[in-house]
This record gives sequence, C-alpha cells and structure tokens, in this order.
Amino acid sequence: MPKHRLLIVGAGRIGAAFRWHDSAYTHAGAARMLHDRVELVGFVEPNPERADEAERKWNATAYESLQEGLTSSQPDIVSVCVQPEDQIAVMAALEHADMVRGIWCEKPYMGFPSKKRVQVNYLRRADARHQAIAAESGRARKLIVYGKDDIHTRCHFEDLRKWWECELDYRVFNGPCAYALVYPHAGEDAFFDNGGLRDPGHCMARMLGNLLNVLDGYENKLWSPADAA
Repeated sequence: MPKHRLLIVGAGRIGAAFRWHDSAYTHAGAARMLHDRVELVGFVEPNPERADEAERKWNATAYESLQEGLTSSQPDIVSVCVQPEDQIAVMAALEHADMVRGIWCEKPYMGFPSKKRVQVNYLRRADARHQAIAAESGRARKLIVYGKDDIHTRCHFEDLRKWWECELDYRVFNGPCAYALVYPHAGEDAFFDNGGLRDPGHCMARMLGNLLNVLDGYENKLWSPADAA
C-alpha cells in the first residue's frame, strides 16, 4: 500500500519544534515514528525562521502559502497546527482540496463542519490509562482539575468530561496541571500529575495511527472526531 502523504500547516511548537524529555512531541515527530506508513511531504509556514528550522530538522520543504503547499506536495492528509483564530480559514480551504482525505487538527477545535475525516488532537484519548477509565463500568462521578486558566489547557479537560461522562470541577492553578477522579461513595482516586501523559510522543503517534487506520479501513471510528469535539 502506498504511503500517506502528510502536509503540516504550521511549523511552530506543536507542529515541528517541541520536545518532551527525549520524545519529539510534535506532528512531525509522529510522522517520523510512523515512517513506514506516512511520508512528511512538507510544511506551510510563512515565518522564514520557523520555515528554515523545520526544513533543516525534518528534511521536508517549507511552503509560504497553503495553496502552494497543497499544489506542490499533493497530500492526502493535512495536519492543522495554527492558532485557534486562524483554524477556520485553513479548514475552509482544505474542504475544497479534493486530494485531502483526512485532517489531523490541533485543539481547541473551532467547530468547522467538515465533510472530511477530521481527527482532533485531544491527546489524552490516545493514552492507555485514559482509555481504560473510559471503558470502566463504574463511571467516575467528578473530574477535579488543577490547571492554568487558558483555553489550551481547559479544552483538554472539557473533552475528558464529555468522554468520561462526569462532572468537571476546574480549579485554577498556575503550575503543572494535575487531576483526580472522584467515584461514587469513594474519595479521590486515579491522581495524575504533569498532564497525565507518560509518553506524549507515543500518544501523538497513536493518534495519527488511528486516523491512518480509519482511512485505510482497519478501524471504523476516530478516537476524537470533529463532531464530538
């Protein structure tokens, strides 16, 4: 089977530049981990310094505009790693790109009603411990979170609240986020620190892998589809 062709829109922190310990916690890093199934064919990045750094680090061409990137690289998957205020314009342009079959979009998802397969990167859904909690028969009653008061942190836990079908008690804390579950007739349990992810790089690869599996017909459901975000 031919490799999928991935174009990343945005070569900033989550697209190309961030590291977590020894793991490349980026969309580009996930593509490298799944190199047998996907080829990173380029970035769209108008910032010259970011574009040059991404080209050197990941050995992939950086394009100044989305249209140039789509035309030149002909991707069938696109990662959207732009700021929330720019997300809808990018998604609208991809809706008219016939070669694009799947989209891997960073959170928070701004609600563009795409007809394509859209995986929203609520990364905790790719973590085995979090998946085990979702599958439990005795649901947690409440999710207590200590986290920063910003949309990028809050949206993760609003997603967990919906996924785990529980209440959310969000307590603003200006430090490393941590959270706990409260079960019926019991105290706090399953306490997670530092965001709750042991290996974010691996979770990134699992998230992309789920999208590939759906596109290739190996799985039926996206873990975090746009209509559930």
